[in-house]
Amino acid sequence: MVLGKRRPMVVVGIMAISAMTLTACGGASLGGSSATNGSDKSAPIKVGLIVAQSGVYADIGADMEHGFELYLAQHNNKLGDRKVELTTVDEGDNPQVGVAAATRLVNQEQVDVAVGVVSGATAAGSAPIFTAAKIPIVFGNSGSLALGDKLASPFVYRANYANDQPGAVIGAYLKKKLSSGEKVFLIGPDYSGGHEILEGFKNQFPAGQIAGELYPPFAKTSDYSPYLAKIQQSGAKNVFAFFAGSEAINFTKQFDQFGLASSVHLYATGDLTEGDALGAESASAQGIQTVLNYNFDIDTSVNKKFVPAFEKKYKEHPTVRAAVLYDIAIMLDKAVASISGDVSGQAIADALAKSGEVQGVRGAIKFNDNRTIVQNWYLREVKKVDGDLTNVLVEKMPSDFLYK
Repeated sequence: MVLGKRRPMVVVGIMAISAMTLTACGGASLGGSSATNGSDKSAPIKVGLIVAQSGVYADIGADMEHGFELYLAQHNNKLGDRKVELTTVDEGDNPQVGVAAATRLVNQEQVDVAVGVVSGATAAGSAPIFTAAKIPIVFGNSGSLALGDKLASPFVYRANYANDQPGAVIGAYLKKKLSSGEKVFLIGPDYSGGHEILEGFKNQFPAGQIAGELYPPFAKTSDYSPYLAKIQQSGAKNVFAFFAGSEAINFTKQFDQFGLASSVHLYATGDLTEGDALGAESASAQGIQTVLNYNFDIDTSVNKKFVPAFEKKYKEHPTVRAAVLYDIAIMLDKAVASISGDVSGQAIADALAKSGEVQGVRGAIKFNDNRTIVQNWYLREVKKVDGDLTNVLVEKMPSDFLYK
């Protein structure tokens, strides 16, 4: 696969982030949005984009960056008819680097709004910083449950999903599909995101049909054979997994090499076979079914324009990460356009709260009262199409129960 040219990486020094650092980040001491744009449409809006440009999730970060930048390129580098000054920073693959990147956007760059963020740990660490500075952050990949509970804030939005939702959707689906007594084994990385996604599955699937659950160390596991052996020993004929980035590649290939692919049905979140991961997994991924909130072949009017434009520019199908960041740009465009006075962080946050439903590449989307996106969910399967393996849309999945 040929990726589009990436922006130069912004180097952020690794620093220790302590509780003192977070509690010291109060209001004006952070810099933040100065509200100097006024009603002058020629004044730019400062946008910060936080994505992983290094580490285990670098490919995910590149997809996110491509989706947001494509929208800006198509709209004369404007949101709400105001020129955009975009600053992109690297969150790496640990919260120390990620929180430092967020702090830079607030203190040094004084952005009006921030978007992106791959990991839940970075999201949880940076949310209080943006909240204290009254700068809205629209998370495009992280679905940390703490963002909607412990860290609930009028400045924190989730445009992808809450972490328990994909597990809940596939759990409810398999509860109806599998025969009574047919068991499922659960596996995911040992960090908050992994636990939350598998917990969502357990909340919807009968406990007596769960054969076991395993949590390999996050970003430290390259050999999954001990875990695969335990899955095999359990006798379960179904597995639900969550892995992303390089971990998804290693797990999928080893699952096949271990001989499980021929006897065990592998279900997963869409992360397992998204983007460059699928290319690296090759034939090992064929037949895997995944649950996700997007696929490139969804039949929506916006998606029909988005997909060919993305493929022309980046020479590959868009992933959900690119789609979500493109949708974030759509929502910000509408929100900023509705502001008649000063374009400050507070004004953008208020406008997002009132933005209502918009048509994105995923179809009709909107933020609920908890500032988490309401959207459709889909079952996909890796199939060979015209000689190439790709994720193919199988069906829309029941998901209304998530939003009641």
